[in-house]
Amino acid sequence: MPRKKAVSSSITLREAGFLDVPSMVRIEKRCFKRPWGYEAFFSEMFKGFSRVFVAEEAGRICGYVVLWVMPPEAYIANIAVDEGFRGRGIGSMLLEKAVDVAKEEGATYLVLEVRASNHAAQALYRKHGFEVVGVRRGMYHDGEDGLIMERLL
Repeated sequence: MPRKKAVSSSITLREAGFLDVPSMVRIEKRCFKRPWGYEAFFSEMFKGFSRVFVAEEAGRICGYVVLWVMPPEAYIANIAVDEGFRGRGIGSMLLEKAVDVAKEEGATYLVLEVRASNHAAQALYRKHGFEVVGVRRGMYHDGEDGLIMERLL
């Protein structure tokens, strides 16, 4: 049985700042067909309900999560890990950060949406207690369905 790669002890999570946006946009462009741009990330930093966190190793941003907290609901609006850093538990770290912040701020459940074809992401979310609760037909620009996943907090 293959061994799981351990999360590097050099990975840190912190609140994102304006200087992190170019790195987040670079990751976004590598991960998604219709990426968020600079304006989208900058605007998140001004929304009272939005929380943005980055994962960093040796000064390099390697992932991020955008969380909206509107109790009783919290919503993961965006999450990504740079390709070269995948398989090291960074996605799990970001998800658990979102869970912790959502709980601290009074949310009782956490919701996200994922492409029906993104089995790797779905497996990660299931591992962290998310379950499929619905389908958004044709949600994505190419007509693919989105799965609505939820975790009770």
